[in-house]
Amino acid sequence: MRTYLLAPVRAALPALSGREFDPAREPFCLEREYAPIDQFVWDESGYCPEARAYVGWEDDGFCALLCAKEREIAATVTEFNGRVCCDSCLEWFFKPFADDPRYLNIEVNPRGVALIGFGASRAERSNLPSLPEGMDIRASEHRGGWWAVAYRVPNALLRALYGRAPVPGEAMAGNFYKCDESIHPHFGSWNAVVWPKPDFHRPECFGAIGWQGVNRA
Repeated sequence: MRTYLLAPVRAALPALSGREFDPAREPFCLEREYAPIDQFVWDESGYCPEARAYVGWEDDGFCALLCAKEREIAATVTEFNGRVCCDSCLEWFFKPFADDPRYLNIEVNPRGVALIGFGASRAERSNLPSLPEGMDIRASEHRGGWWAVAYRVPNALLRALYGRAPVPGEAMAGNFYKCDESIHPHFGSWNAVVWPKPDFHRPECFGAIGWQGVNRA
């Protein structure tokens, strides 16, 4: 099982909108390690684009930036909670508490359109009714290279869902994904998912998420 340590946020999330993205030029990316989304266990075509997740923590929540390098992408879904997984899509499934099986699935396409679900499994979950206040989802321009999405997961949202917010040092879990079910069908993950067919809703295959510079509980 892989472990990803979240570094404290010092540089702000980049604005992204209306410009190209390059992780080598972004202070937010340069100040932290990334989680490589490089496990393509169901690959049949050889299409395995480079993809990364950069996540950090601050006093009032988490900041996430996910990116992928692709020559061609799909971005057709425009409605919140639409099937963005059929587009080019970057996803973070986040389980903030070891003693609670419920997790968030945050799926975002290149337009910055999201689907956000909450529950303990694929069958036991529901989509959030609207985009939560303070998430501030952003997406970059794509011109044949890197594209990125960025957003916040505020503690206020976690308190509304769980009745509490994570305390630095507590054990967390999750996985990062890259997929497309249209122009270049593929399914990549950070922590390998051991399952006969593509299924991101396998919390037993989540990796460990920790806190850089903080002792884990």
